Amino acid sequence: MWVRRSHVPAPLAVLTSKTTKWKWEPQHQKAFAMAKRVIAKETLLACPNFNKPFQIYTNASHCQLGAVVSQEGKPTAFHSHKLNPAQARCMTTERELLSTAENLKESWNMLLGQQIEVFTDHKNPVCKHFNMERVVHWRLLLEEFGPKLSHVKGANNIVADALRRPETAEEEFSAKAFANELANEGEEFPMGCPLSCEEIAFRQTKDRAPQNKFRTFPKLHIKRPHTFSDGACKLIAKNNKICVPECLQHKCAEWCHLMSMHPGEQRLELTMAKHCTWIGLKSTCMRTCKCCENCAASKKGDQKIGLLPPKPNPEIIPWHTPCMDLVGPCKFSDPKKSETCIELHCVTVTDPVT
Repeated sequence: MWVRRSHVPAPLAVLTSKTTKWKWEPQHQKAFAMAKRVIAKETLLACPNFNKPFQIYTNASHCQLGAVVSQEGKPTAFHSHKLNPAQARCMTTERELLSTAENLKESWNMLLGQQIEVFTDHKNPVCKHFNMERVVHWRLLLEEFGPKLSHVKGANNIVADALRRPETAEEEFSAKAFANELANEGEEFPMGCPLSCEEIAFRQTKDRAPQNKFRTFPKLHIKRPHTFSDGACKLIAKNNKICVPECLQHKCAEWCHLMSMHPGEQRLELTMAKHCTWIGLKSTCMRTCKCCENCAASKKGDQKIGLLPPKPNPEIIPWHTPCMDLVGPCKFSDPKKSETCIELHCVTVTDPVT
């Protein structure tokens, strides 16, 4: 529903598992508060009712356009558009009309043929007499939709005004910002994640395989500093990919499969191979997907294809129901004699019995 927001409810999704003991901790409360902030920032849209009129509130600044389509006070669509250098040099009246025209073009499949009323906080677009060519062009574009232009005070045009100059940056809700917020408060993110830098560093010292590779192939396996939400540690890595100890391999694959919303074997392998590596990564991903109960329940069973059903009334009398078809025209010519050309029309007749 919200793009690039899967990391926000991830700590809460762990509590929904049947194998996890319910325990509400501070990281769950922070994830819940962050989810509420995301929902408050990105309003859910209402389904349009094509039996009722639409209201459009538009506004424009020197760098951006904003508009909201609503019905009975409930938003059905938002539109925000950054102006290019040529559009930014337009006059205020031109930008206000451009905001309305761009919004109608963006939502034409919902608004075309409907009863529309456009509200703007600039009085000039409401007038019907214009001398500027661009304004006349945009007014002709508006006539295709037949909207009613009305003036509204700027104090009452809050939503469109907020869209044309957003105060909250997109980076505030990014995965990196969320992880930094939890890291600053000293909490691990997310709960149950086996990829804790301290845990991996401790397991690497106890596992002989990565230690032997680190001593045998020092050029390929080197210790690099890796930063996580729970701190920074030097881990044994190969080609900038963390060498996961054997005791954490299956746990990491299961956690990644759960947090990635149950991808397939190939997608899970490609996702983990971006940051982790170990011998048998592909086979581990295959076992994880095959042992997942949710994936097995969602797969469709093999559909067995049987014989074709018999005809209701098979033909038994020869030439009782002949089948006819036309073939052609087919043209034949002699390459040595260009003037000779034969055009062939054929009729084919078959008997389904014989």
